[in-house]
Amino acid sequence: MKKTVIILGFISAIIALILSVTPLYNLTILPLVIAFILGLVLFFISKKDLSKPKAIQYIFLLVIISLSLTIYKNVFNTPEVGNVEQLEQRDEENLEDSKEILEDIEIDEEF
Repeated sequence: MKKTVIILGFISAIIALILSVTPLYNLTILPLVIAFILGLVLFFISKKDLSKPKAIQYIFLLVIISLSLTIYKNVFNTPEVGNVEQLEQRDEENLEDSKEILEDIEIDEEF
């Protein structure tokens, strides 16, 4: 049981760390929560067994690093806005094309 919790804790903490440095940093929350919960479970298991807490320290260290990277990216990441005029022009062209397509459609009204 203890080895399974350690392995799952490390895997989820490493996944959280990897996701926190990629552009998919918004998906980091789920592995972070799982790693934190497994770290707490491991803490209570090792408290009963009176074993060494090295694995717990490593899991919590990875969780803290990935959490800090995620918070940093959420605070300091500014979305880049493209040229709004081009987008508005595309919207108008799409609207005109849609109107032309709808005008060309013949609807048979049979009741």
